Amino acid sequence: MTEVVLLPRAYGAYRGRILETVRSHVNSLASELDVELSKIGTNQKNHIVLSLSGSDEEFLTNLLDMEYSLVPEVQTILPESNYPGFVVDSGKVGYGLYVDLGIEEPKMDALIPLHRLREQLGMNQESLRRIVDTFVLVDNLPVEIKIDSISRDEQKIEAELTSSFIERIESWVSDDHERLLVLGSTKKMIEISLSQTKHMEDIYQIERLGFFEYSLVCKRSTRATGIISAVGPRLRGVPMHLFIPSEVEEKRRA
Repeated sequence: MTEVVLLPRAYGAYRGRILETVRSHVNSLASELDVELSKIGTNQKNHIVLSLSGSDEEFLTNLLDMEYSLVPEVQTILPESNYPGFVVDSGKVGYGLYVDLGIEEPKMDALIPLHRLREQLGMNQESLRRIVDTFVLVDNLPVEIKIDSISRDEQKIEAELTSSFIERIESWVSDDHERLLVLGSTKKMIEISLSQTKHMEDIYQIERLGFFEYSLVCKRSTRATGIISAVGPRLRGVPMHLFIPSEVEEKRRA
């Protein structure tokens, strides 16, 4: 039997539905193979864990790596390399922002130090809490980081945001479309909720940030606050966050 840990995470009120979505997809991938998905769940970091058995375990594992990405092992983490991850414990400490890369043995999250965030986001005198609030760097937000240094003995990783991630945030700020970030849901669930509330026509685009994390890009005539008021009750318990360019710019300049 092989245990496979995927990079995507299942969490929140619809954790079970997310797992069933993955189970269905994995069973579809394995339909012509000699392999069985015997168990699906999550680890302590909410990453999806699969138990596979059969002669085609390795083939399916490689396929899952291509489809979802597997969590990296600590010995494969290299300085100057980029890795996807998720913001965790946002704002709980004042010295930096932690990013979960999925490393479990030993348990290690990457730290983006406060001074580096200040430099990268142009808020040189601000507290971490202020930066997090301004740019909506909330728990479960998918991010991409570049490793600056790693000490396996001390179990420490220091990192920074990648230029591509910063460019995306800056493009959101300069855009005049308000956004609603929906974290911990399938796209189908979002589309059903928008359709039921007759707000599908108010959404310009549903951007995928992660496998179960999305940005709803509102049309210019639509306020994101109206969307969250309508959709929120239908996706109760799913974390949602407003990204309003004018407010981000105002906080940044304050």
